[in-house]
Amino acid sequence: MKQGIHPELKLTKFVCGCGNEFEIYTVKGGVIHLEVCNNCHPFYTGKLRIKPKFLELQGQASEK
Repeated sequence: MKQGIHPELKLTKFVCGCGNEFEIYTVKGGVIHLEVCNNCHPFYTGKLRIKPKFLELQGQASEK
């Protein structure tokens, strides 16, 4: 890898509206506020009431 062409990675704190917080390294740094995260989004928590279209299409293809 070439030296001096890659951006510096900084520890970034992500804060969700549900109260979940996590830290990862990004080029932005600082604090970023999120509306939804993997703890409160209905698709990831299993509380989604309707199936996403791509899941319905996969189910139809497997039935044929």
